Amino acid sequence: MSPRRLLPAIAALLLWPAASGLAEAAPTKVAVFDLELYDTSLEGEMRGRDPAEAARLEQLSALLREAVAERDDMLTVDTAPLRQRLAAMPALYSCNGCETKLAAELGAERSISGFVYKISTLILYITVAVRDTESGRLLEEKSVSIRGNTDESWRHGLQYLLKTQILTSAKK
Repeated sequence: MSPRRLLPAIAALLLWPAASGLAEAAPTKVAVFDLELYDTSLEGEMRGRDPAEAARLEQLSALLREAVAERDDMLTVDTAPLRQRLAAMPALYSCNGCETKLAAELGAERSISGFVYKISTLILYITVAVRDTESGRLLEEKSVSIRGNTDESWRHGLQYLLKTQILTSAKK
């Protein structure tokens, strides 16, 4: 076969996966915002912010980012450029999806945010929400109740959400 006839055949073979839909889709860019604390407990009112809870929020935020980073279908977008703006804003859990605009500024297609709702030292809830940045539409929102205000209970609650409730479709 002459090289002239061979060239179109090689080009067709190289383009075949994309044309047939077998090519892998690009990962979805996701902005994962730090989890926040919504504290209505008497303890919080009397004592103020607890450094241990602030540390737990950092640990859970890191765990959430790791869960997204481990997925083949998602790519984590760094939210650090927005830290100062976020610190000056009201809490994301009360802004009705405003994080989608911030995520879109970072080039993300999805935003993930969440909070720990502390009712008392014994009763807490962890809620995680996933939104589409273009439309602002809520794609997923799940919550889990945890008992006990400890590192282990917070971590276990988020791990349960990630394993069974949220971001469970199309994993790796």
